[in-house]
Amino acid sequence: MEPESNVKRTQQLHNSIPEPLKSPGRLHDPFEWYDNKRATAPVQYDPKRDVYDVFSYDLVKNGLQNSNQLIRKNLSESHLNTPTAFSYIDTAMVWSDGPAHKAAKSQLFKYFRPSMLEGLTESIETIANQQLETATNNGPTFEFVEEFAVPVPLRVIMDVVGVPQEDHHQLLEWLETFREVMYSEYSAVGPADGAAMEDAVAYMRQLVADRSQEPKNDLISQLAAETELSYEEIGSNCFDFILAGQGTMSELLSNALYIFWNENLLGELDEYDLSVVLEEVLRYRSSLQSRARETVESVRLGETEIPSGETVILWIGAANRDPAQFDRPHEFIPDRNPDHLAFGNGPHACIGAPLARLEAPIILQTVIDQFDTITIDTETMTPKSKASKLGFEHLPVTVSA
Repeated sequence: MEPESNVKRTQQLHNSIPEPLKSPGRLHDPFEWYDNKRATAPVQYDPKRDVYDVFSYDLVKNGLQNSNQLIRKNLSESHLNTPTAFSYIDTAMVWSDGPAHKAAKSQLFKYFRPSMLEGLTESIETIANQQLETATNNGPTFEFVEEFAVPVPLRVIMDVVGVPQEDHHQLLEWLETFREVMYSEYSAVGPADGAAMEDAVAYMRQLVADRSQEPKNDLISQLAAETELSYEEIGSNCFDFILAGQGTMSELLSNALYIFWNENLLGELDEYDLSVVLEEVLRYRSSLQSRARETVESVRLGETEIPSGETVILWIGAANRDPAQFDRPHEFIPDRNPDHLAFGNGPHACIGAPLARLEAPIILQTVIDQFDTITIDTETMTPKSKASKLGFEHLPVTVSA
């Protein structure tokens, strides 16, 4: 773990964060807490957060797969009497379960098959090289998250979906707003008023309508022409693709660079298959550390009976360090190729995983090829301020070509 003094103080931490994680050092390295909790009991009720926490690999995987009894909470559930933009966003498959989820995913799945994504390689390389050049224009020291890890995947997924480049910055602002107002993925806290997302929803409605009338070479146009999805479903799902494609990929890139530097691997990566190494990154520092579910009936997880109507937090980060599943779980083993849960499992397994697996090695190989040395300033690096996300708000680096 990085010493507390080496992890810069983050912004004010939300009260719903588990008490033992309420420090920048613990948010950066929550694994001791996971180990202690898992060793005590794999499922535990936390009265302060009013949730059931799940820590073992088997039970987290079971919870992710059990979409009949454990469902994603709707964003608009707490605002049913006052419909907001969340009502639109809720039509995306990620917020649904059962037949509605299955029907939408079956229509969307083919657009994320590896064979459909192969043509993106050159575009990803170009975007990564352009952004590196921009980041280093003012010298060898730059902010890796803000100047590279955020804009590169943002440009990639925006181009895939079909958002014009001049609107990228506005979409990023809306993504950050959504992350602030959506419900917590590590407590029973519900979402804020969805009115903050009204402009984003209006934009997506108009974009889908425009593409249906004047198609282009993008995902929105394809979905409008080739599927039975409603315009609302197309817009909400594409917004969610942008949200996931930018956020979790940015964290994967930052976590990978940090691990490679911390493990002294930057000069040795050509000895490994980078795609396999990144699977170990996903296990070792999963971008998504937890997922919230709600019980629709009484459900038994291990030895614990959880009543209906309760919030269950599935700690993916703990599952991916479970010694019952992984030998030497706290060691980073580049060629491990683990069966991790970083992309979820079951009906809600990440549909964009093939894009992430294509994109990440290309982007990181671009960085590795460009520079002889990369040094991270651990004195000023800043971890994410959410327990559900593992990554960095700031990761200052100095490079030499």
